Amino acid sequence: MTRVLHILPHPGGGAETYIDLLEGLEGYEHERLPLSTQRQPLRALPSIAARRRALSRAARGADLVHVHGDTSAVLAPRPPGTPMVWSTHGLHLLRRASGPARRVVRRAVRGAVRASAVTICTSRLEHDELAGLVDAPDRLRTVIAGVPAPDGNADAAAVRAELGLGDQTTVALFAAELEERKDPLGAVQAVRRARREGADLVLLVAGEGSLRPAVQAEAGDGISVLGFRRDLERLMSAADVFLLASTREGLSLALLEAMSHSLVPVVAAGPGNPEAVGDTGIVVPPGDVDALASALGGLAREPEKRARLAKAARERQLAEFGIERFLRDMADVYERALG
Repeated sequence: MTRVLHILPHPGGGAETYIDLLEGLEGYEHERLPLSTQRQPLRALPSIAARRRALSRAARGADLVHVHGDTSAVLAPRPPGTPMVWSTHGLHLLRRASGPARRVVRRAVRGAVRASAVTICTSRLEHDELAGLVDAPDRLRTVIAGVPAPDGNADAAAVRAELGLGDQTTVALFAAELEERKDPLGAVQAVRRARREGADLVLLVAGEGSLRPAVQAEAGDGISVLGFRRDLERLMSAADVFLLASTREGLSLALLEAMSHSLVPVVAAGPGNPEAVGDTGIVVPPGDVDALASALGGLAREPEKRARLAKAARERQLAEFGIERFLRDMADVYERALG
């Protein structure tokens, strides 16, 4: 078995789900180590320093190191002799850097690309961004994630009844970390506005994060705050719309999973989201609550349009974002990195 050490920025998040998918690769065993035990940047720094020796030791014992995210790619140890790949996952550090810090980050990202056998761009937009930045574009490879088909075991009617949802109510699901970048409060405001305009619409909010208290304060009147859930497939079986208001993403695995469940995607036009959705959903400007409310209200009032987009989203997921293609592409990347 080829041993792959995955270095994550922190426990949890989309990188964990990405690695869960890679567990399907035959001939590889996967170990996970977070760069830091903390999610907040200021709290993370002492943790990164304390864990660096253990990470270096683990990397030397692996056949391949797979780093997740540009923060990890910049800060993770790079033991000589152990090949490394890294997945961009949204280029969050690069995209949010500004002023003098941006020059430092750009230089560090260029170094990470040079140090890696392959840089795995998780969207085409990320590939284009990095190709214009680095001096080794031949080391960039776009690999779009894919997700397995739903198992179909969830009883949608039973889940809706459990959540107190009417048969005719349009259900929007927000399933993401409750943090500023994901804009859960904008999603809540949009649903409230659509309801005031007569839409029979309910929002399910699944997730935890720093904005949980503010989101929890909005519970009621069509807003159901569920907290962290391990049964997202059940929730998706009961929903009609997947709402992703993020200002930036990599290429959201939760969004792909929702499309596989025939949910209509309604997303903000931050990097990553439109590329996944194509013309099978509704894309609105980031932070535009009015546009989001209008999109949601329209879907609630137009079941035929909702059904048409739901079918198109499912077909797009099957055609472009299947798990088998993703695993084949990742096996090719790993084999190239291992030489």
